[in-house]
Amino acid sequence: MSILIVWRLSFEFICLNNLFDMSPSATLNKIENKISYPYEEYSDLVVMCAEYGLTTGKDQPVERIAATRLNATRMKRISKQGISNQKLIRNISAISTPQVWVLFAESWCGDGAQNIPIIANIASYSKNIELRILLRDQNLDLMDNYLTNGSRSIPKLICIERESGRQIASWGPRSSLIQQLVKEFKAKKPDVLHEEFLNNLHLWYSQDKGISLQKDFEILFTPGREIA
Repeated sequence: MSILIVWRLSFEFICLNNLFDMSPSATLNKIENKISYPYEEYSDLVVMCAEYGLTTGKDQPVERIAATRLNATRMKRISKQGISNQKLIRNISAISTPQVWVLFAESWCGDGAQNIPIIANIASYSKNIELRILLRDQNLDLMDNYLTNGSRSIPKLICIERESGRQIASWGPRSSLIQQLVKEFKAKKPDVLHEEFLNNLHLWYSQDKGISLQKDFEILFTPGREIA
């Protein structure tokens, strides 16, 4: 059975199940009972959604379907970019204890398409990192423990130490540099149309080429530093 079929058949059950699971904090055991995807399978899911004219999530607005098509192309291109920050590579390679990186995402999210392939490339530098991508809207019981300024912003990465189940780091939904550009742009243009904002956002990502994301992770995973 294809990834796409499994996703479609499981969605209603997962949403119903989540109504009866309202624990105040996410534990590693709870996360491991969820449907999640390694990067390759998540990328395949986005591509299949694009091919079949679908998007992840129960709702299927045409705008999100169109965004999914664009994101399938973006992810393919960005996944080919290497990691140029050598200090980051050293920091990630030095991780000595197993970690689970839980990444909330949706196929229609433009920030996700720009960042998730790079995060997957970063994770590949350590045999002690297991990257698991969860669809946000299927897992709101977990997502609501990791809001950004009260919002379910994605992509959102939560890094958990496998042995203890302790959260050791979090990141998202954008690099600190891109987020600052967004903040300044919206302050100057509070009534900007969404399309104009998206055009500027993806231009900034294109110019940045993942450098600011790599810098964030270099700092976040400096040996001895923990940011929850």
